[in-house]
Amino acid sequence: MDVKEAIKSKCVGVEDEMKKYALAGDSKIQEMILHPINAGGKRIRPCLTLLACEAVGGEAKKALPAAASIELLHTFTLVHDDIMDNDLERRGQPTVHSLWGEDMAILVGDALYCAAFKAMAALRTAGVPPDHTLDALDTLIAANEEVTVGQMMDMLFERNESVSEQEYTSMIRKKTGALIEAAVKVGAIVGAAPKEQVNAFSVYGSNCGLAFQIKDDILDLTADRKTFGKPVGSDIRAGKKTLLIIHAMNHGSVEDRKRLSDVLGRIDASEEEVTAAIGLLERIGSIKYCERRVVELIDEAKKSLAVVDDSEAKNTLLAIADYFVDRRL
Repeated sequence: MDVKEAIKSKCVGVEDEMKKYALAGDSKIQEMILHPINAGGKRIRPCLTLLACEAVGGEAKKALPAAASIELLHTFTLVHDDIMDNDLERRGQPTVHSLWGEDMAILVGDALYCAAFKAMAALRTAGVPPDHTLDALDTLIAANEEVTVGQMMDMLFERNESVSEQEYTSMIRKKTGALIEAAVKVGAIVGAAPKEQVNAFSVYGSNCGLAFQIKDDILDLTADRKTFGKPVGSDIRAGKKTLLIIHAMNHGSVEDRKRLSDVLGRIDASEEEVTAAIGLLERIGSIKYCERRVVELIDEAKKSLAVVDDSEAKNTLLAIADYFVDRRL
């Protein structure tokens, strides 16, 4: 299965739905709000919402506002992440704050945040029962709280001397896992799935989210800059305590740890210094360790869907899980 094509095909209409709830203000304000939406993206999260709905016997079109809501909230987090990480590019395009300044970028993020909740509340006009609409809203609110706490943990970790693997896992389960978990959980709720299946999708989404973030951390060091859409090695310069760094600090020699510490968190680190640090992580075995963890998490995610009947939608969900292991961008 061509997963990228399957996602693209399933998500037809999602961007228009996002824009429907995001549009506000005059033409200049609209240009700024629509910029991060028009920059595109993989659209995996809304695809997961639509597929989860179908996999439990629901109608995907009823879940379209929910799918747009999930992606709007995700886009909001990216706009604010780019400010905090001082990234000038996202998906190969200039970030909002690099074009219009940090103050305006914060407001653009806020507009997208509002649009996300507006879209989820619109489920009630799409034929979704009020109790299911409320459950979906509750799920979005809980995910938003988790993502916020996870982002705060991530930033605090940058100041810590050391971070344990358990602490890191807890952080990314919130920062990345929570929204992917919400994407499939909301889809199952809209599809009127029984509690057992909703819980199964929570496990699937959480594990896929963990795997997605660890893979993202790997790609930050190993991907081609043009295809990845942002500067390679930015996590090292930002001083992020990723699983790769945690593993290296636990398994590298005293000299290895010192060399990594000398580069970690240095915004002005040269390309040569970052490349040397990546070489260290490779030699210590940190990259291979993280790749193994991604495979383990995805295996658990796929097993959780055993309670869902076989269907084309379920097969696509399983294929997307495998894509999280194999993706190159």
